[in-house]
Amino acid sequence: MKFNFVLYYSIILDFTIIMLRTLQSHIFKQNMIKMNTRYLWQWIDDTFNWQVLDDDRIKEIGPNLACAEWLMKNGARVKWKGCKEYVSHYDCLPNSTSIHLKQFLIEQVYAGKEASISHIGFKNCTHISKMEFDGCDSIDNEALSKLNILKDYLIALKINDCVNISDQGIMSLEQLQALKYLELKNINSLSHPEIMIDHLKAKLPECNVQYCSNLLY
Repeated sequence: MKFNFVLYYSIILDFTIIMLRTLQSHIFKQNMIKMNTRYLWQWIDDTFNWQVLDDDRIKEIGPNLACAEWLMKNGARVKWKGCKEYVSHYDCLPNSTSIHLKQFLIEQVYAGKEASISHIGFKNCTHISKMEFDGCDSIDNEALSKLNILKDYLIALKINDCVNISDQGIMSLEQLQALKYLELKNINSLSHPEIMIDHLKAKLPECNVQYCSNLLY
């Protein structure tokens, strides 16, 4: 039986074409993922967060507990008013039938690298006076602009190494007129940080604005 070289090379050629197309498709998908990862995860975060914190849940357990539950489920920590320690797991929340629900008021929020929160969830939580975003990639310009929900209550804000924050987000902090302390660290995407810090100091004359990147300002 003679070896069919034509059939052999035809099979090799078809296999090579399939492999090249597969490789091309993989490279294309990888590039698309790199370009759209931020927007994809932002959409997932927003969709999930809106579904978790709804009006029915707020009515059931109150705005503070609903906010605390949402924060903890999304990796953040909260500190109750009058308490010294942060709480990080929603299983620690009081039962919804407790007569003491109204005593649990969120005073401080900490969101680190593991958190996936945005501006969603702070509705009616008027007792939040201190917030810290430390390496929290889900915090972006829109999230900072929507902090105006707390503009009359937030007195201290710390932002460190949040890569999705730029000029627009920092400029929007001027609306937080109750701020007494603002700390900005390692926000390397700012185009003119000195100008922005001077602007914030002018707009927030009662606030101690601290900025630190590679150099102290």
